[in-house]
Amino acid sequence: MNKGIMATVSVMSAADRSKVRGQKGFTLVELIITLVIIGILSAIAIPLYLGQRVKAQRTEAAQNVQALRVLMEQYYNENGCYYAPCSTLTDQAITGAANIIAFLPAWKPGNVSGLLFTYRIEVNTSRTTYNIGANLAPNTVSAGAACASGEIKIDNNNNKCGF
Repeated sequence: MNKGIMATVSVMSAADRSKVRGQKGFTLVELIITLVIIGILSAIAIPLYLGQRVKAQRTEAAQNVQALRVLMEQYYNENGCYYAPCSTLTDQAITGAANIIAFLPAWKPGNVSGLLFTYRIEVNTSRTTYNIGANLAPNTVSAGAACASGEIKIDNNNNKCGF
């Protein structure tokens, strides 16, 4: 039986043995095609992932702005105006999360130093209307109810822009 196996093995020519030996790895063309496919998939996936991050950040900012609106309405119900003292007739703007938390301590936006958006509350002279805004660019929340590019705003009548 051993002689039969040996005879069969020895019948293979040197060319046949080199063909078997050469089929153990990948060719350069196969590796390049694989890398091209991975590159195409990552070119599609990475921008989608980054777009979802921006969308999540804007959603967080919109929720923070809506939470501020609720707190401003609670403040009005307790004090009769949107910013104290109610008798002072000057426009008032509160910019920055730390200043807003000092005014409305119930607002919990998360890690204040890690917020990506700048927040601003703008109260008019009569203390009866306000605009709340958030912008991704630091310290660039525009005044008034109109939205600049990238801003999210809401006012006391629940008029929204940028949502």
